[in-house]
Amino acid sequence: MSYRFVSVTKDITFAEKLARCLVGQPGHLETTASVSDAWKKVFSGEVDMILLDLDLPAAERLGWFRTLRQAEGGRSFPVVLVSKEKGDVELAEAFELGADDYVQKSVDERELLARLKSVLRRRFEKSMVQEGVVNVGVVSLDLSRHICTVRGKAVPLNPREFELLEILLRKVGRVLSRPYLLETVWGMSSTATTRTVDVSVSRLRKALGARAGKWIETVERYGYRFHNPENA
Repeated sequence: MSYRFVSVTKDITFAEKLARCLVGQPGHLETTASVSDAWKKVFSGEVDMILLDLDLPAAERLGWFRTLRQAEGGRSFPVVLVSKEKGDVELAEAFELGADDYVQKSVDERELLARLKSVLRRRFEKSMVQEGVVNVGVVSLDLSRHICTVRGKAVPLNPREFELLEILLRKVGRVLSRPYLLETVWGMSSTATTRTVDVSVSRLRKALGARAGKWIETVERYGYRFHNPENA
């Protein structure tokens, strides 16, 4: 499958690195310094993924991305954030907003390509081959329609929360480490150290409600598991 990428940056060095990564890959890459141009491409269906340089003044760090996520057609659009440096606080906030990945400009070219492919698999290829419904207790995920229900009542989840819940339900009863969840859900290196998983689990528990939320159990110093209430 061929994909259309737009790199929103003024950093010529990074733009050239990205272009080298995509040589020989099926798809098309455009580079622009205009966030308004990128916005138009997202909502006109002209692009499949955006790589947004947070060092670009017009991007206002996470400001432009936050606005995109608040827009009806931009809530689940694939976005990889890029910056020269990144801190844990900004990283955690980016993933709370639903970033598909967050890389530094110094990232190795092979790793950059691997992470882009990981995002594409999660966002496109997986959604095409997985159908049906996952049920555990009163929690249900309709994968084809991207709908979560608890006791038949719809529960709004952002794309990252939905993917996190899906992997917990698919491996119900098994303890999943934070590095495993970071790699599986976020496509990040297993050596990454952030509070991203903890923050997302907290938000997911709250969304599921007081009772169902407790079925996501914390395993101290390791990770999380979804406890099947029917086995209690």
